[in-house]
Amino acid sequence: MTSSGSSNYPPVKTFFYPYNIQWSGWIVEKTDNWMVMLGTGILLISLVGSALGGQPDNGRPPPSGGDYHFMLTTAKKTDTGTGQENSEREHGMSVCVTNLVSFSVTLTWQDEPANRPGLTNQPDELGLTVASPAGESRSDKKSASQGSVKLDFAFPVTDKTAASKTSKAGQGPWTINVEIGICGDQTPLIPGPFRTVADTGNAYTLEITYTYYEKMKGAM
Repeated sequence: MTSSGSSNYPPVKTFFYPYNIQWSGWIVEKTDNWMVMLGTGILLISLVGSALGGQPDNGRPPPSGGDYHFMLTTAKKTDTGTGQENSEREHGMSVCVTNLVSFSVTLTWQDEPANRPGLTNQPDELGLTVASPAGESRSDKKSASQGSVKLDFAFPVTDKTAASKTSKAGQGPWTINVEIGICGDQTPLIPGPFRTVADTGNAYTLEITYTYYEKMKGAM
C-alpha cells in the first residue's frame, strides 16, 4: 500500500523545479536585451548631440590654435618744435614693426599774428626732409602764413604677401629734418609812423602716421 501510494503522487519538486528555471531564464534573457537596446539608444543620442553641439552657428568648426589673420593697423605720433630763422631741427623716429604699408610725415605751422595794429606779418618759409632706413630721401618746402607740407612713402605689402613672407622694408630709424627758412617780418600797412618788426622764427607741429599689417589671433 505504501508502494502504491508512492506511484500515484509524484514529488511536487520534480514537476515545478524545471519550470521555474526556464521561466527565470526567460526573464534574464529579456532583461539583458532591453538593457542593450537602452544603452545603444543613449549612445546614439550622445553622438548626435556632440556632432550638432560641436559646430558653431556659422557651420564652421571652431578655429584651431594655429589660425590667424593680418589686420591693417594705423599708428600715429605727434611732435612739436620751435626753430630760429635759417636753421634746421632733426627729429628721430624708429619703426619697429614689420609688414609696413605706408609712412607719412606732415609738417604744419601757423605764423604768429602781428604784435600791434597797423602791421602785417609776412609769410614764413618752412621745409621738410624725410629719409627712410634704406636711404630713400624726399623733401619739400612752402612759404605761407598758415601752411603744411606732407611727404609719403609706400611699400608693396598686402595681407596676402604678409601671410606668405614677412616684409622688413621700412623697419629701423627714420630721419626727419625740419627747415626754418626766411621768416617774413611784420611790416607796416602805411610806411612812416610804424617800424618793421623782425620775425626771428616759428613754431611747428609734426604728425607721423604709418600703417602696417599686424598678425592677429583667430580666423577672419
